[in-house]
Amino acid sequence: MPTRPKASLLEESQDWIAEMLSEDGIMVTGAFVELVQNFEWDALEADQIGPDDRASMVQHIIDRCAAENIQVGPMPSTLSTDGGDIQPKPVPPQIVEQVLSWEDEFLGLAGISRRNPE
Repeated sequence: MPTRPKASLLEESQDWIAEMLSEDGIMVTGAFVELVQNFEWDALEADQIGPDDRASMVQHIIDRCAAENIQVGPMPSTLSTDGGDIQPKPVPPQIVEQVLSWEDEFLGLAGISRRNPE
């Protein structure tokens, strides 16, 4: 069963992942990345989902976000008065997938595997 990486490593990854996503045009906070990671590692440690089952993990995280009424909305700088849709929406799976992909990259650079992240 996988065990969560050290808190200091996860904390470092959160801002890095948020920065990488911003370079891709996806604006999220380190706190959102932390939330996704907590949902992910809770499921991995409980052996609910295997480390290689990305589709199930993304769906699990989406479901947890929905259960806790976590939503996303447009960036304040993109808001206008032209009648565009500014209502918060459920977290899209593409954002969760991107967070997990950048986490893969970060863990790989750190020489850590989800299977045994010690």
